[in-house]
Amino acid sequence: MKDNNLPLPAVRCLSKDEAASYLGIGMTLLAELDIPAVKFGRRTVYDKVDLDLWLEEYKRSERGRVGKDLICTNPKKESIGGKTRATGGLVQRSLTARDYAKALGLNKEVKPKHF
Repeated sequence: MKDNNLPLPAVRCLSKDEAASYLGIGMTLLAELDIPAVKFGRRTVYDKVDLDLWLEEYKRSERGRVGKDLICTNPKKESIGGKTRATGGLVQRSLTARDYAKALGLNKEVKPKHF
């Protein structure tokens, strides 16, 4: 046989480790997702073409990021604009807590803090 110094073809099938790295996920998540695999006896390999097709379908599905963008077509005005309420420091107590204290006869006056 004559050696023509032809380059080897690119590797098309990947092991579990390589497929997880190719998708940028861990092996546990790879096992949990329904990603098509090819079995050669006891060996499981993942075809790069199948991984690319699966990823495109996943992005278009409800679970993928594109699907999430399509679900929220009418966002609430409060969620996309307006004033953001403070979450730390002096936060107004809920009216429900005040009503419970009043119903139980507890003295819940707001006392100013002295520094």
